[in-house]
Amino acid sequence: MRRVVLSAFAVAALAGSSLAVTGGAASAEPAGTTALHCRLAWNDNNTAGISCTGGTFVGWAKCKNGSTAQGAAAYSGTTSYAYCSSYGSSLKKPVEWGWVRVQ
Repeated sequence: MRRVVLSAFAVAALAGSSLAVTGGAASAEPAGTTALHCRLAWNDNNTAGISCTGGTFVGWAKCKNGSTAQGAAAYSGTTSYAYCSSYGSSLKKPVEWGWVRVQ
């Protein structure tokens, strides 16, 4: 899978966003951009795989311990995996997930 390096802007946007969702997804889309179409492509007890089309993105998921795990930046049509195990936790259930566009 091809991945891109997150720019400082993308990391700041993800860290500063307050995208809270229950059982679905939200996005902070700049005006005039093509919309991302995202879905929860896969999950197990520890990991959420978010897949989007329409641009480069970073997927995220909420963990039981309150942390927000973020995946690597991914290209349109691929999957960004958010690992709660990296935070010593498992996925919050029901799964709370979303994405942030990477410009």
